[in-house]
Amino acid sequence: MGQVVCIFPKDETTEFLRPVYEEICKGENVCGFDVDTTDDDDYLENLERLLSNAETVVFLGHGNSHTLYGTRLNPLFDEEMENVGWLRGKKLVLFACRALDFIKKYDLHTALGFGFIPTTLNDVRDGGPLHKLDIKRLTRSDLKVFTNSIVNVWKRCLTYCRLDDIRQFGELFSMYVNVEIVDVLINHRDIPHYRTVADMLYYLYVAMNYVE
Repeated sequence: MGQVVCIFPKDETTEFLRPVYEEICKGENVCGFDVDTTDDDDYLENLERLLSNAETVVFLGHGNSHTLYGTRLNPLFDEEMENVGWLRGKKLVLFACRALDFIKKYDLHTALGFGFIPTTLNDVRDGGPLHKLDIKRLTRSDLKVFTNSIVNVWKRCLTYCRLDDIRQFGELFSMYVNVEIVDVLINHRDIPHYRTVADMLYYLYVAMNYVE
């Protein structure tokens, strides 16, 4: 497997993904990048150097249709940074809100992207609708089950699939999301809105897509 770079900007709202980042970094030929992009003057130079040798890039963090963010929502990849080209020609797994729109906007390929992924109370209150779900009423305990399920899915995928096979990774991701949906419906009826959490997991993989 060629070199994998996993980008995980330091941000307290995505810390739930740290077990995923750590599991990825255990892999062969993986370079992790988890700096505070507001506190490292050399982060762009170091990131460009890492990406120049990468075959596969995994991004775990925040995003929207035109930007992948670093720490505290400072842009990391977008038009103004003039560095989206660093991602071209790489195999991409972009786990961020509206990353699929980002992929399409910049005409990236061999890429797996996602839709809206609400994981905090701010997301569910202010982030807009998730299809027809009423997510504004979700509680911290609901979101904890949702984020735990995301971590479980990632860990299972990493156990059974190499990160350089993006298409298979996406297929396994869908399968293991369904496993988590069943788990939520059976074993997490104690949280206030377990059915909504199960629906959120469904839309997590429905909005995911692989771009050839």
